[in-house]
Amino acid sequence: MDEEENDFLTGENEPFGPSEENNDYSIKQEKFGLGDLLSTLLDLKTLPHIILLMMLSSTLYAFAQIYSLLYFSAIGFISLSFGYAITATATRWDAIFNLVRVNEISSDSWIKSLIMRSIRSWSVPIIISSIIALIISIISSNNDSIKDWVPFGLASLFLVWSIGQGSSFKSSTYAWISSSTKITDSTAREGTLFGAIIGQLIGVVTFSIIIGYGYSSGFEGDNNFKWFGFVIISILLQIVLIFLHSGKLREITLTRGGATLANRWGLISQIFIIWHIASAWRRLIDDPSPITMILEEFVLMLLTVVLAIWALASRNVSKGGKLFTSDNALFWGLSFGFGYAGSIAMISNITNGIGGNNIATTMAIGHIITALTIIILYPIVINKHSRLISIYADELISESKEDSEQKDEFSQKKNNEHGELDIDEIELIDG
Repeated sequence: MDEEENDFLTGENEPFGPSEENNDYSIKQEKFGLGDLLSTLLDLKTLPHIILLMMLSSTLYAFAQIYSLLYFSAIGFISLSFGYAITATATRWDAIFNLVRVNEISSDSWIKSLIMRSIRSWSVPIIISSIIALIISIISSNNDSIKDWVPFGLASLFLVWSIGQGSSFKSSTYAWISSSTKITDSTAREGTLFGAIIGQLIGVVTFSIIIGYGYSSGFEGDNNFKWFGFVIISILLQIVLIFLHSGKLREITLTRGGATLANRWGLISQIFIIWHIASAWRRLIDDPSPITMILEEFVLMLLTVVLAIWALASRNVSKGGKLFTSDNALFWGLSFGFGYAGSIAMISNITNGIGGNNIATTMAIGHIITALTIIILYPIVINKHSRLISIYADELISESKEDSEQKDEFSQKKNNEHGELDIDEIELIDG
């Protein structure tokens, strides 16, 4: 990493770096990057917790499909979610930190040692989750209305997850884009708005056509003609989005850095929007395979959890916080994972009880909500960068003015010293 990029990442010697006057509008790259998060999530010392998530989520999901076990499934998901959240915060203590990790596996009886160490690493979250489950059971034991509302409340979090997915996508994507020093390039740029975002337009149109072509098997047959509608809607959505925010886009694309940000953010955000629209479109007009739908939602769940944890952890780590750290990121991810899986399980039971292919419709609504969230958040990034450009320009003017004043003061001081020297020389000669 060169010196200039390192200065930008740390916020030192950069106009966009942290300062008391401009703390809210600072661009600063998180010290906890996506690579750090992935290495933490895939650490073999904490792998047993990933296995536990898969085993318990599958079991509790199966319970959720049986009406008599729905309430117990909901309690299980809720208690595990809170249990892992408490575990995440407790890892700041060395005893807990070492207990929830698999260390020192015996080479003589490797499998037995691994199993025993894994069970030991599960003990903390399982004990905490059991206590939480017991408290919820005692509170709701004599109240049937609470038993009905616990699964419904967990199901309603599906809406929160859909909105949170769009929000975490915006935060993590902007953090990644702003890590490049190119977006701080204040060099004036000549050209039109169209010239600045031509790459975005080509990329989004191409992606839309590929998605439509793939799902429609080559746009063949009357039944697959409906995917032409998807391509048209995707392209029109992009045009409308650019048109609505053309003023700010023109403003920030007056600089090379602004044009880079507008192009990258527009391309990535709109491809993500199109993906969600395509997923919703397929669930509403086709009869998707349950296995395919589950796999896609599982991938989406992983992406949501990773982006959410990255956005929270990177922001907290960069500020020196202790709540979300590189050491407990996995456990926060597991907490969110159990919550997300629980909401899907409850939604699945409720919609299946209504009848028909309601689970597909529900998932489609979730995708639409996420797409709308990103559409709403799209101009926030543009407006934020526009304010940053203004602040940057003001700081440059201020610095230039200060430099000029210092030069004038230095020149004046030199002139004064030279004048005093001449007077002394004259007096010496006269003497």
